[in-house]
Amino acid sequence: MSTFTLIRTATAVVALGALAACSSTPKPTEQMAVSRTAVDRATTAPKVAANAPVELQSARDKWSQAQQALDSKDYTRARRLAAEAEADARVAETKAEATDNAATLQQVKASIQSLQDEITRRAPPVPGAMPPPVAPAPMAAPMPAPMPGAMPPAR
Repeated sequence: MSTFTLIRTATAVVALGALAACSSTPKPTEQMAVSRTAVDRATTAPKVAANAPVELQSARDKWSQAQQALDSKDYTRARRLAAEAEADARVAETKAEATDNAATLQQVKASIQSLQDEITRRAPPVPGAMPPPVAPAPMAAPMPAPMPGAMPPAR
């Protein structure tokens, strides 16, 4: 084999290798769109900003980094960061929903306790059961003191 043929073959192999490397990492257009939607949805939800600000900021930061990686044609890094941004946005939404659900649970528990107290107060007495303790009513006026030398009433 001549030197020219070897050089030509080596050049063709390098060119094909470079072409294969470029084509093996396609532009992550779909992942970027899905991630952008998730981050936008989390950003526009007021409860997410109030209850999961750290997670929301992480999603925004990773989205920004993914955009920079896409602009610099680092498609592998852009795809990874976009997926992380999407995951962080979903975590933020889930945390906000869990916080909201915990508050609702506390309200329901308070309502149940109030209803149980009302039922106990209004329930007819059960035969043989001890009546609930009742605080004595406050006296309207003080009792008069007995007069000295007065006889106690007969029984």
